[in-house]
Amino acid sequence: MSRVWGEDAAVLAAAGADVAGLTALEDAILDGLALPDGPRWDAHTHLGTDADGHALDAARLVADMDRWGIAASVAFPANEPGPDGAFTAANDAVLAAAAGHPGRIVPFCRVAPDTGAGAAIARAAAGGARGLKLHPVAQGFAPESPECIACVRLATELGWPVLFHAGFGARRLAGPFRALLDAVPAARIILAHGARGDARAVREAFADHPGVWFDTSLAALPDLVELRPERLVFGSDRPYGDHGTGLQLVGLAAGVAGWTTAQVAGILGGTLRALLGSAR
Repeated sequence: MSRVWGEDAAVLAAAGADVAGLTALEDAILDGLALPDGPRWDAHTHLGTDADGHALDAARLVADMDRWGIAASVAFPANEPGPDGAFTAANDAVLAAAAGHPGRIVPFCRVAPDTGAGAAIARAAAGGARGLKLHPVAQGFAPESPECIACVRLATELGWPVLFHAGFGARRLAGPFRALLDAVPAARIILAHGARGDARAVREAFADHPGVWFDTSLAALPDLVELRPERLVFGSDRPYGDHGTGLQLVGLAAGVAGWTTAQVAGILGGTLRALLGSAR
């Protein structure tokens, strides 16, 4: 199936979009990225159908990855907790997608901290999950709540990194995440979207924290250039974002901030691979 910017070209054409123009723009960005060679790993993609209608399946994700030279992607469920509220079916689907695309999809599980989270994490771990995604806004909990702390502690005991939504709708993040890290000092957390929900305060609190990283998905350029490149990992936020503009953002930030080739290579894959224990 022909795709443009991660979307079905036929659907775009039916909606009146200039598919040829969009394709040309996509080709121009792909040709002009001028990013360093080496494996690119995406820290932030969703599989399934979100409550708001955004959807992505494994075949479409891998096709997008092939188009943009992405070797592997972390994937976790969209916001579909299911009848039990515990993301059971959605987590199982992500694990099945990873099994169907070995080496390409790195499965993270998603939980609601107040709804069977311990059992959900254990089930996902037994199925091969390698990390945890938590969304305080969608699931309506505070990062410093006892239930969230318990989830992060379980993930840390498993050796997992924990990726938190830290973008739109998220406010006053620095204090809550300080409390969380005080409770689980060994935790390794990735704050999505460059922590644009409370970027300045989070940056001042955690820019040099050894257990905190930031993903670049849908981040603001001024926020990224203020962060140390060693604390950044590339993310696309598919299907909300796309690989092309996500990669372009990293390239723009590198030019503004003066990052070295080695630093950009770390953002695009090396740092995440090390976090996942997959450096090779």
